[in-house]
Parts: sequence; structure tokens; C-alpha cells
Amino acid sequence: MAQLLRRFIFSLSLITVLISPQCVWSQDIDLQDLALPSDVKDLGKSTGAVFYSSTNKNKPLMPVHMWGEVNRSGLHYIPVDTKLVKGLSFAGGGTGSADLEEVTVTRIMDGKVLRKEFDLTSGGSLEAHDYVLKPGDTVFVSNDRFYTNRAYYTSLVGVVVGILSSVLLYQRIQDTRNN
Repeated sequence: MAQLLRRFIFSLSLITVLISPQCVWSQDIDLQDLALPSDVKDLGKSTGAVFYSSTNKNKPLMPVHMWGEVNRSGLHYIPVDTKLVKGLSFAGGGTGSADLEEVTVTRIMDGKVLRKEFDLTSGGSLEAHDYVLKPGDTVFVSNDRFYTNRAYYTSLVGVVVGILSSVLLYQRIQDTRNN
């Protein structure tokens, strides 16, 4: 009974916060998308490609998609008002082939797709650390193509070095014969 009462009071306070004029995203949120920590406490931290954060007690969780070169890509339920860098940390951060110069947040607002790009190299900018994610956002971390193709580049360098050394050896042999 006490837990039911706490849940009711928490839900009532959440609704009050969400409909207040100070709440920036009060008009854009669907309460059906939110989850309370008590709703997911018995679930594992990862269920397929859906992940639940249990780091903040009694704070509603919102759905954010983390795609691309992150260690745990998929749908993440993270605490409301989570900032971009912390949200990426919930997804395990970037992989070894992540291009942190091209991190894109996509948001649907008023029927339009809004894209914002961030450069998170060297820890990211102040703007990236202050950017608050909203329910339904998609965070995409691009793949750094150099690291993807490094085996090709390494093989190419090996072939070029082999050809050059053969040419130099051939020239030495020709010079020795002529002298």
C-alpha cells in the first residue's frame, strides 16, 4: 500500500512538472513513452537492443535511440534531462572506429526533422556537455572510415615498399655490372 501511495505521489508530481510552463518539452512529450525506475527494476540492464538505466532513483526514464558506432546501440531508457555526453556514456561510449567529429542528434519537432552536429573529439565542447536530450531523440555516431580501411592502407603501403625496394635492388645490380 505504501509503495502504491509513493508511486501515485511521484506520478502526480511528475505530471505537475510536465505541464508546468517552465518545462521546455511539456508540449512535446507523450507520457506513455516514459518509464519509472520501479517499472524496470526487475528487468536486466539490457533486453535485446533495449537498455534501461537504473542510475537515478525515482526519476522518470525517457526513450532515446543511440545508433552507429556506440558500444551498446539500440533504444535506451535514460533519466529525463540527461545531457548528450552522459547519454553516450550510458550507451557505453564510442567504439574504436567511432568518428567523434561527427555525432548527430536528430529530433522531430513540429513535424520537422531537426539535426544538430557535435564534435566530441578531445572531450567535446561546452555546447555538447550542456545539450539536453529529449524523449525520442536519435543520437548517431558516424564510423571513421580510415580505421575501417586501415588493413587496405597497410597492404597498399607494403606493396609500394616491396616494389620500390625491388627497383632499387635492380638499379644496384645494374650499377655493379656497369662498374
